[in-house]
Amino acid sequence: MQKIDKDKIKIILVEPQLSENIGTAARAMLNFGLDSLSLVSPKQNHLSLKSIRASAGADFVLENAKIYQSVEEAISNTSYVFACTVRKRDMVKPYCGPMELTNIFSTLSKKSNVGIMFGREKSGLTNEQVSYADMILQIPTDPKFSSLNLAQAVAIISSEINRIDNKYDKKDFFNSNSVTAEKEEIIGFLNHLERALNVSGFLRPIEKKETMMINIRNIFTRSKLNRQDVQTLRGIITSLLRWPAGHKNKKIIEKTNLIADGKNKTNNKEIDLFD
Repeated sequence: MQKIDKDKIKIILVEPQLSENIGTAARAMLNFGLDSLSLVSPKQNHLSLKSIRASAGADFVLENAKIYQSVEEAISNTSYVFACTVRKRDMVKPYCGPMELTNIFSTLSKKSNVGIMFGREKSGLTNEQVSYADMILQIPTDPKFSSLNLAQAVAIISSEINRIDNKYDKKDFFNSNSVTAEKEEIIGFLNHLERALNVSGFLRPIEKKETMMINIRNIFTRSKLNRQDVQTLRGIITSLLRWPAGHKNKKIIEKTNLIADGKNKTNNKEIDLFD
């Protein structure tokens, strides 16, 4: 499918009532790469401090917004218009859901200017305003509680437009400066762990030791450890082996044994060793 030109898509807010809702809608747009905003008879100043703060950095979307006195003016330079509404209308007009936008945009010319209208917060778009649209765009909400916040609706539709050019199923890990541990380092850690488990008596009975260690190795080898992970884990092992051996305070030893035995699981309370 051809890539879409987001500069040719404009979000049209019809008679928005609160300036902060205009700001949060601008933020939602910019989250997904849309920055063309049109306002039809806004009830409050879209450049108010509340609106600017609500935009959370999308100031230039607000600053470049175009103001119109009617829907007819706002859509005059568009070639295709969606009316976003959840209410059923007593008119013959095609409906679509957000996920159908991909197919619809693929049928439009690259030169098409597209407008997506959203109504006022309290009552949405009027039938007259909807009548100017080519398509009704309906977000499938729960019929028992279908009203969405203006910015939420803008975010959902903007996200679906963004999905046309971006793979939402892409699975990547966030990159960091960490270095993946070498197998030699991981094996060294696992050998260290095995020695510690031997000393603690965990690897019993002896005939199950091999199977237990296989399971333990699998836990850590599928975890994609980095070098810092390995160093931290080895430090934990060393600390546990040294504590509380030789400690003179019997009360601390008793509490440590209580933690080791798991006897504090029932009340899920943390034990203060030094209390």
